[in-house]
Amino acid sequence: MTTVCVNPACPQPTNEDSAIACAACGQPLLVDDRYRCQRVLGQGGFGRTYLAIAKGHNPPLHCVVKQMAPAVKNNRSDASQRFHREADRLATLGQHPQIPALLDVIDNAQGQFLVQEHIPGSSLDEFVPQPPDGGEALVQRVLYELLPVLAYIHDHSVIHRDIKPANIIAPPSPQPLALVDFGAAKAILDPEQLKHTATVIGSAGYAAPEQALGKAVFASDIFSLGVTCLHLLTGLHPFDLYSVSDDAWVWRPYAPASVSPALGRVLDRMVNRRLSERYSTAQEVLADLRWSGLALSAAAPFAPALPRGTESLEVAWEQRFALNLPGTVANGLAMSPSGRAIAAACSDGTVRLWDCTNGQAIHTFGKSLGLLGLGHRGPVRALVFTSQGDAIVSGGEDGQLIQWRLVDYSGQKLPLSGWQISALLIIPQTGTLAVGSGDGRIHLWPLEGSHAPKTLVHHQDQVTALAVDFVGNLLVSGGCDRTLRLWSLPTGRLVRTLTAPKHNITALACHPHDGRIVSGDQMGQVQVWSAENPDQGLVIHKSPSPVTAITISPNGHWLAIGADNGHLTLINLQGQGQTIQLRHAWTVRAIAFTPDSRMIVSTSADETIRFWCWVNPASLD
Repeated sequence: MTTVCVNPACPQPTNEDSAIACAACGQPLLVDDRYRCQRVLGQGGFGRTYLAIAKGHNPPLHCVVKQMAPAVKNNRSDASQRFHREADRLATLGQHPQIPALLDVIDNAQGQFLVQEHIPGSSLDEFVPQPPDGGEALVQRVLYELLPVLAYIHDHSVIHRDIKPANIIAPPSPQPLALVDFGAAKAILDPEQLKHTATVIGSAGYAAPEQALGKAVFASDIFSLGVTCLHLLTGLHPFDLYSVSDDAWVWRPYAPASVSPALGRVLDRMVNRRLSERYSTAQEVLADLRWSGLALSAAAPFAPALPRGTESLEVAWEQRFALNLPGTVANGLAMSPSGRAIAAACSDGTVRLWDCTNGQAIHTFGKSLGLLGLGHRGPVRALVFTSQGDAIVSGGEDGQLIQWRLVDYSGQKLPLSGWQISALLIIPQTGTLAVGSGDGRIHLWPLEGSHAPKTLVHHQDQVTALAVDFVGNLLVSGGCDRTLRLWSLPTGRLVRTLTAPKHNITALACHPHDGRIVSGDQMGQVQVWSAENPDQGLVIHKSPSPVTAITISPNGHWLAIGADNGHLTLINLQGQGQTIQLRHAWTVRAIAFTPDSRMIVSTSADETIRFWCWVNPASLD
């Protein structure tokens, strides 16, 4: 091995491995008396990188030393600030296991150096497509392993700006791919920065059009990753895959015939030159991959394994107490985040609150007493607690959306115009309110912050149910148009439409652990929909009457199904095949679990609200 002198002006930088000072220029060879640079890995406008060995480690610790380009005399202050900003950025991003960790920061008379973890392996620019798949398997791996990394750096307000095969390392199996070289990365401290022209940077052929004009955005990294995939699929440089005369990508003639249409559609959207038609977030791409049948591996069975030591556990649910509502039906239920209170959307236009522990009434928000009074002027159909639990939002057949504050029991009408409100949901990560209405529209209403509301318009009939898939970061909607629609969050862009349902969707839930969708329909079928088989739902329950409500316990152990015949069915999802039947006299209208999953509350057209508790018979012996 040799030792490389890091003096940029050295005429002959190669030295013997044991040398202490450079034979050509006399400069010390050890960086900060600790790091011996052995060979140059790369060089660019921002500096040079070396493969180095850290002194004093046994076995020897290989690392990467990045030397920043010497600053121009008049710009030394700016260069120093830029160096330390990059160090801070790498210290944060390097906490991700697929990004090299920052080991050391050196700023001394020798220059400015960043020392990073060395990830062994070859870069993907050394990959040559081989039959039979011609690189499709690698492309899928690249997307599934690097899109979460992109989501991570974008969540930290950083744009990489130089994604290409050379900056993706394939470590020895089973380690995932790694993303390296953040020298061109840009931190976005203020969204307004995205509107201004900045430095033109990036690798020719891989940089997005807006990045080439100095206006890189987060979606620019998605473009570069997509172009990288086209290179891996065809073995050709992007310059050879783009037709200037047609102003279009022409990669398919050079790709293997086995490339699936679903993957091709995803790649085409990733490399779309129009920002408005490209994916805007990495989560959107992942969701589209997942629901296009391109999942890397099959998910676990719908029934998760039992916790250790509980394989033979038998449980029961018993009614603890009931509330009678003479002349009134609770059409909807909402559980407070703390689990202490239950709220009901009532047919008489009121919104009522009770204590879950003892059934004591807490407060009633009255109906409107006139055209100008605050309150609903007809039955309340749905309601939700805000993420903090400090307010309730209710929607009714009168089309009104009202936010009720619990601190002083005051109310405020939200300026939403439309048909009757049929479904409400709070998206916990953002506090956004999702509103399903009778005209097929879904409104995304930010209760916090200054973002403008969004309207999603693809349903052709009433939206009847909403759910959130936390795994895929998706909003799921179902309606009377017999479709399930998946929307990426937070953008609200439509990811996929499932047209396999044969009947009107009446209820929805998403499993908290794996994101699979459970739907109920007008003919009594309960089906499970997964990304592995998105075009065919698995029927897991058949009710003799329409399904009216579905929910899954927060711990993922129980599926609760309400039906028009008054049956409340609880299916144990822990692999035991246990089914419990609870009964109301008439139609079950709504179901809610407490956060600890040990109580379920149900409401019915029999004008009651019933509280059922989990019981372990073994504890009664």
